[in-house]
Amino acid sequence: MKILNNNIKKNPKIIPLNNQIGDLGVGKYLPSYSKEWNNIIYSYNKNTLKNIPSNTLNVNKIIQSYFNLYFKNQKFIGSKKFVLLKRRRNFLRRIYVSNAEIKHTNNKAIITLFNVNREKKILQKKYLKINKKISNTLIQRYFLLYKKNILKIFNILKEYKDKYIFLSDKINKRKFLQYKFQYLNKFIVLKNLYLKKVWSIIIKNYGRTNLNLLRKYELMYSLNQSKFNKLSFLPILTNILTKIIGKKIQYNIVNLKSITFHSDIFTQALAIKLKKKRANSMKNMYSILNRASLASSLFNVRKTNILNKYKDLRFISYIDDQEKTLNTLLNNENTLTNNTNKDIYKNIFHSIGYKNMAGIRLEIKGRLTKRYRADRSISILKWKGGLKNRDSSFQGLSSVLFRGNTKSNVSYSLATNKRRVGSFAVKGWIAGK
Repeated sequence: MKILNNNIKKNPKIIPLNNQIGDLGVGKYLPSYSKEWNNIIYSYNKNTLKNIPSNTLNVNKIIQSYFNLYFKNQKFIGSKKFVLLKRRRNFLRRIYVSNAEIKHTNNKAIITLFNVNREKKILQKKYLKINKKISNTLIQRYFLLYKKNILKIFNILKEYKDKYIFLSDKINKRKFLQYKFQYLNKFIVLKNLYLKKVWSIIIKNYGRTNLNLLRKYELMYSLNQSKFNKLSFLPILTNILTKIIGKKIQYNIVNLKSITFHSDIFTQALAIKLKKKRANSMKNMYSILNRASLASSLFNVRKTNILNKYKDLRFISYIDDQEKTLNTLLNNENTLTNNTNKDIYKNIFHSIGYKNMAGIRLEIKGRLTKRYRADRSISILKWKGGLKNRDSSFQGLSSVLFRGNTKSNVSYSLATNKRRVGSFAVKGWIAGK
């Protein structure tokens, strides 16, 4: 051992093996489990897996009906007409929810939901519009009536000043202040009576309908927000789902800004639009495609610079004696992109794959003719961008495949609906890069 220790150098030089510079894409990017399976579970008893397909269908139906809740009594919200359940299901101003992605553990099930709350945005706009109308038009009319007619009150009082306690030539100097005070009191009383009359006319003619609409939108907005509240309606949904799944429920609700960010949502919205009698298929498809904003390919520059220099990502072998932490290494690398220290986390975020939209594709098939003829079927296919994987198709790198030929960067969904003539289907794809 002494001979071995004497022959070993005190400061050995570390030489990395097979260090290649400029070779990109050796590591594969693995998306989340929900891209491949809607349910993830492991169980020793195979009989527990038999009920998962039927339970998933029931869970999705219950969640959809929960987020479509509406007031049963229309008079409560000030509406004269009763809205049928069949018509309420076709409302476009609603909460769009994707299919549930369930991750099972030993004692609980984590349910992930993606939603677009379009009803909330519409109610906010209507409420603010009517509130602005009341504050501007009604108050302005109130001041106009007040300015025009306040002088009339003074002239009426001036005519009867000799009959009452108003000013006259026989008043003593000692009682001048007393009479002046009584005159002002009478003027204020009559002015207040006139103002009450003006407000009653304004509320009766203009404010009643607007105030009823404000109450209606406020109640509908509170119902919309109560569906996401853990203290009001959400525990009721939890009790129902617990009986089906047999475990505790934990929610992970993700709010999306646009319906084009999830394939389940925009296929569902398009299927509702096409159910109308005189629906224009091409126009409705382009209305969804135009909302999709495709990302440019400039974000790959930052990722390329780092991988070219640090191919094997063994940061310890590249850190000198003065650089002991990963933050200092990232600060030095940040000079490659000419950014400040605040943009370090942005560089890391840009290195994540499949977060930007590369393309969207829509396909409709079925009885979608404008005339009620069941012997005619329509098939339309429209797209924007592309569905190819950039790593495998353009850069020649290997990529992950799901369930055989399913691409890891593409999400697919199918929505069905029916009309008076027959049924139809809507297919949707979204690709990321």
